[in-house]
Amino acid sequence: MNTAAPRIRLQLPADAAWAGLVQASAEQAGRVFGLDPAKSLRLVHCAEELLLFLASAETGEVEATLRPVATGVEVGFSFASAGVDLSALNLASDPGAGGEDGDWTSLPLLLASRMTDGFRVGLDGRRMEIVLRVDKAYPAPELLPAERLRPQGRPVLAEAGDAGALFEACSAIAGLYPAHVAPEWCLSPGRTADLVRAGELSAIEARDAGGRLCGIIFWRMRSERSVTFFGPYDFTGDGSMAGELVEALLRAVGRTSARNVFSSLATQPLADHGFELLAELPYLLADSPEPVVHPVWGRMLQEDFGAAAWTHEGFADFLRDRYDALELLRDLRPVRDLGEAVQAGSVLGARLTPGLSEVFLHPELNGADIGDNIARHVSTLASAGYRNIFFEIDLAKGWHAAMGGHLIRCGFRPELLLPLGGQSDTLIFRHAAES
Repeated sequence: MNTAAPRIRLQLPADAAWAGLVQASAEQAGRVFGLDPAKSLRLVHCAEELLLFLASAETGEVEATLRPVATGVEVGFSFASAGVDLSALNLASDPGAGGEDGDWTSLPLLLASRMTDGFRVGLDGRRMEIVLRVDKAYPAPELLPAERLRPQGRPVLAEAGDAGALFEACSAIAGLYPAHVAPEWCLSPGRTADLVRAGELSAIEARDAGGRLCGIIFWRMRSERSVTFFGPYDFTGDGSMAGELVEALLRAVGRTSARNVFSSLATQPLADHGFELLAELPYLLADSPEPVVHPVWGRMLQEDFGAAAWTHEGFADFLRDRYDALELLRDLRPVRDLGEAVQAGSVLGARLTPGLSEVFLHPELNGADIGDNIARHVSTLASAGYRNIFFEIDLAKGWHAAMGGHLIRCGFRPELLLPLGGQSDTLIFRHAAES
């Protein structure tokens, strides 16, 4: 039996004359894949604007794909890049900034990006791919009342996947824990259930003899070789479930390909479970006069036999110190300016969590303006009130490491190293302007 996810694929010229076909396909995809009428209309507009942009860029033949994902629908266009400028995708982009002489040819791409809930850009040789995502509209139900309990009998731990159980867990987390350690998707239990159903998020729950929920821990694959987790969330009065949830997590991820496990939102110290404290990140929150510290814990699951990592002189000493402290063998390869040509416009991705006043930036596409682009993003985000701005790079990619000088000039400082957190090690910078 074929269990592949359904999708619509179109091979067509990048020509405005084909906009009607793309619109009709997007409308049908939105309806079949579960979007409400308003969200389906956004998907239709995204697909149309993407085609109009590529037509103006004269990209030739394109392949359009519409497919369902855990929380909504993606529309993607693949084409021969030929130096197409995608900088209008940037959060800080303003094609009309130059007045009448502004770059209005990229307006369709700007409009498409502003109607989406996320995007990614891929470049393989000369083949470019733009993928935009439109999420379903999730209701915000009134959460259940929550109180700490005394377990009856010995609680049983098992995988959690039922939507009702996840609604119960989200309610308990919101009611019993500070907002800054509750994952943003917990505010939408329907979204949480969809992520678990699709396998993008996993959960282990504990229930006592009476079937009452005593605690839960969530985790997901960060990369092919690393796991990140949220919790443990212990709903008992004596904190008796936290340790068992952590041990259950370690047993579960030990059966995966992961070699490392890291905390994303940790609710307690984890040294007793073999974790090391990797960093303590101070968060500036609107409702707190003092920074709230987010500790990041990590643990190796398998022996690390060494790897190669690109580095820049601006953060080379930080890397050496961290590798020594973690007793990891790395072949550090310094990046050098080889004078190679890059396209003019760069693209940065942004993952925003307004409740934490947090944003994580990451490079999507290299460009000659990368330094100015980083600075524009910092200015735009700071003006919007974001106080915790991070930048994440993958040390498997030389062009990521080469951004070190730009990052430091823009006020970023290396803060956290996640071994094998991406294709290779992940290095996370924090903008230090308000520290």
